[in-house]
Amino acid sequence: MPKTMDLAGFCAFVGEQCKAAQQVYAEIEEVQFQFNEIYRQRLEAWQRALAAAAPLLSSPEVLPPELAQSLLEKIEEERNRLAAEIASLQQQVSEKRAQADSAAAQARDELVALRKMNPRLDADEERIKAQCAGLRAEIDRLSREIEGSGLIRRLFGCRRQRRRREELRTELTAAGAQLRRVREEWAAAKRRYESEQTRLHQMWEQASVEAANLQSRLDYLQGNIDHLARQNGTGQWLAGLRAVPEVTGPLRAALTQVVELNQVKAEYEEGLRTVSEALGLLKGLADGLGRFLKSADKVLEEQEQYNLPRLRVRVTDAVLEFHSVWPFFRAQVKDEKVLGTHPAEFSKRVRAIITDRLGDAAIASMFESLGNSLTEATKAWG
Repeated sequence: MPKTMDLAGFCAFVGEQCKAAQQVYAEIEEVQFQFNEIYRQRLEAWQRALAAAAPLLSSPEVLPPELAQSLLEKIEEERNRLAAEIASLQQQVSEKRAQADSAAAQARDELVALRKMNPRLDADEERIKAQCAGLRAEIDRLSREIEGSGLIRRLFGCRRQRRRREELRTELTAAGAQLRRVREEWAAAKRRYESEQTRLHQMWEQASVEAANLQSRLDYLQGNIDHLARQNGTGQWLAGLRAVPEVTGPLRAALTQVVELNQVKAEYEEGLRTVSEALGLLKGLADGLGRFLKSADKVLEEQEQYNLPRLRVRVTDAVLEFHSVWPFFRAQVKDEKVLGTHPAEFSKRVRAIITDRLGDAAIASMFESLGNSLTEATKAWG
C-alpha cells in the first residue's frame, strides 16, 4: 500500500534507494573482475586448443563430407577476404606514395619561388642602400657648406641650403623605411618558406612511413595468401564448431576440447556483455536518483529556511514495488567467487531481473511518479 512520509523522510528514502542501486553496482563490479581474469585464462586455453587442432585438419578428408565442405568454404571465404585486403592495400600504397611525391614537389616549388624572390630583393636592397649613401653624402656636403659660411650668413642666410638639407633628410628617412620594408619582406618570406618546408617535410615523412607500413603488410599477404587463407579459415571454422563431429583418435580429442572451450568462451563473452549492460543501467539509475535527491533536498532547505508548513509526501505502491528489487538483486549477484565460474547462470539471473523489474518503461514510470509525489506535496504551500 502507499506510504506517506514527511519531506525529510522522503529525502532519506530516495537516498537509500540510490545507495542500494550503487551497492548492486559494486557487487556486479566484483563479478566483472572475476570474469575478466577467468576469461583471460580461458581465452588462452581456447587459443592453444585451436592451435593444436588446426594441423590435424590439414586434409579436410579426415572430416565427414558435409563438414569437410564447410571447412573448404570457410578457407575460400578467407582467401577472398585476403584478396580484397590486398587490392585495398595496393590502392592505399599508391595514394600514400602520391601524397609523399606531392609534398616533395611542393617543397621544390617553394624553394624555386624563394630563389626567384632573392635576387629581386637583393637588387632592391642594394639600390636603396646606394640611394641612402648618396643622400647622406649630399647632406654632409650641405652641412659643411653651411658651417663654412660666415657667422652672419649662418645665422641669417643659407636658407636654400638648409631647406634642401631638410628635404634630403626627409628623403633619407623615407629611403630607410623602404629599406626596412625590403628586409622585412625577405625575413617574412624566409619564415614562410621555413614553416612551409617543415610542414611539407612532415607530410612527406608521414606519407612515406605509412606507405612503407602498408607495403610491408601487402608484401606479407601476397607472399603468404595460401597459408593465411588456410590458417585463418581453419581457425574460424574451429571457432564456430558447436558439436563434436563423428571422427576418431587424436582429432576427436582435439575437437572435443575445442567445442567445450567454444562454449565456455561464448558464455564468458555473454557474461561480460551482461555485466556491461547492467553496470550502465545501474549507473544511469543511481545518477538519476542522485539528481532527484538534490532537487528534493533543495525543497527541504526552503521548508526549513522559511519555516514553511511541513510537507507530507505520498509514495505510491508502484515506486515502493520498484525499489523492493534491490535486496533481491544484490543477493542474486553477491557471491562473485561462485558466479565468476558460472557466467551463464549470472547472465540468466541478471537478465531476468532487468527484463522483469528494471525495464526502460518501469524506470521512467518510477521517476515520473517520484516527481509527481513531490510536486503534489508542495501544493500545500499554495
